[in-house]
Amino acid sequence: MSGYEATIRLAKENRWYNMPFGIGQGDWLKVVKACYEEAVKAREFAGSWVANRVGWFPGLRTLVKYGILEKVGETVRAGRRAYYRMPDPEGVKRALEELGIDP
Repeated sequence: MSGYEATIRLAKENRWYNMPFGIGQGDWLKVVKACYEEAVKAREFAGSWVANRVGWFPGLRTLVKYGILEKVGETVRAGRRAYYRMPDPEGVKRALEELGIDP
């Protein structure tokens, strides 16, 4: 599945996640946008770098499950950091633009 198809599927099926302590919902597409921005800067990036852009979110496993990201290698820093890459950044960019989110 391409990054375009995966991002559109995420938007239709699972766009929102619950924030801790009942403070509302977060938008997965903002996380996807931040991942795209990191992928443009560097081929591989850490989830913490994305969190610095968007604040708290429940982790990048959901985006790996959808095929938007791939986990690279093993977790490092005593199990506290994993690195990811975006196999199809151009497809993700096209999907974000179509969904009205300027990447």
